[in-house]
Amino acid sequence: MRRLTAFAALSAAAGLMLAAAPSTAGDRGQTPVAPTGGQPAAQAAVPDRGVTGAEVKTWLTGLGGNVADPTPIEGGFLVRVADEPLPWSISLFGCQTRCDDVQFNAVFTGPITEAQVSAWNRESRYLKAVWIAPTTAGGDATIRAQYDVLLLTDGAEQLQEPTYIWLQLLTQFARTLFASLAPTEAPAAPPAGQ
Repeated sequence: MRRLTAFAALSAAAGLMLAAAPSTAGDRGQTPVAPTGGQPAAQAAVPDRGVTGAEVKTWLTGLGGNVADPTPIEGGFLVRVADEPLPWSISLFGCQTRCDDVQFNAVFTGPITEAQVSAWNRESRYLKAVWIAPTTAGGDATIRAQYDVLLLTDGAEQLQEPTYIWLQLLTQFARTLFASLAPTEAPAAPPAGQ
């Protein structure tokens, strides 16, 4: 998948609008009241909002992604995206018939310090990272990057803006983590005559 190009074009075309559903009393945990007499109304059905794993796969594949079939996980599904050089996944939770709680994930390994991850978490608000110590002395640490999103409407199109944001944050995160590992170039010689 052309990482940012496809999503940048989509976001520009859509104007980066947030999808928001109107809040109801039932959404806030309050008991709805009947219009007459002030008695509680019959328990309303929970709105069917969110996405299915199949919808996520179809949507991402339509954008040019190399997307695996959704696999069941505890409480939902996992959709893997083989986006090179940074593969990632979407975990879908809160599933009844549809899933309204998603988490974008990516895993990194390498000689990354806990201090680097802590610095990122201090300076960044949305993508959070967890540092997992190496299992052997001198081994590489594992870092899990996560971005959580609650879906308020129905259908995969509402993933457009969160996916665009995720890909920007993921790229920035990877650059930040691995900047210290990039080979340093010798300073360029000053131009002649200086």
